[in-house]
Amino acid sequence: MIWLRQSTAVTIEVGPFVDSTDSFTPETALTIPQADVRLSKNGGAFAQKSDTGSATHMENGYYAVPLNATDTNTLGRLRLHITEPGALPVWETVMVVPAAIYDALISGTEWLSVDPMKVEFSISGNTLTVRKPDDTTIAYTKTVTATAGANPVTGVS
Repeated sequence: MIWLRQSTAVTIEVGPFVDSTDSFTPETALTIPQADVRLSKNGGAFAQKSDTGSATHMENGYYAVPLNATDTNTLGRLRLHITEPGALPVWETVMVVPAAIYDALISGTEWLSVDPMKVEFSISGNTLTVRKPDDTTIAYTKTVTATAGANPVTGVS
């Protein structure tokens, strides 16, 4: 899976494009204009890519496809589909992630900020109330036995 930084121009490798008659021979001389590169952003309707550049052949049927910041502005799955006469259809699925996530996990230039799942709880009488991380919604309650000494609360599992 290719991960892309949200709202960032990038060129991705797509292919291989192979001949539609023998399903084997690399297609190295295709003309792939902007209008033929179709994008679906996170399950939305397909539309032509925003970047006006055409795809260019790299090697053995692989093409470099430029995308701009508008093409990569929606978080989630980005599906790219290209159909050209003489070649079998080609598609690529990439994941667009927030800049901070990309910079931390892919570029290694940022720290990934994480917060542990804190559990807020209270005891009233023999009732233990555990709240979700939003500190207001009750996750569950349990009847407990309070004892003096080293184990002030028992029966919690």
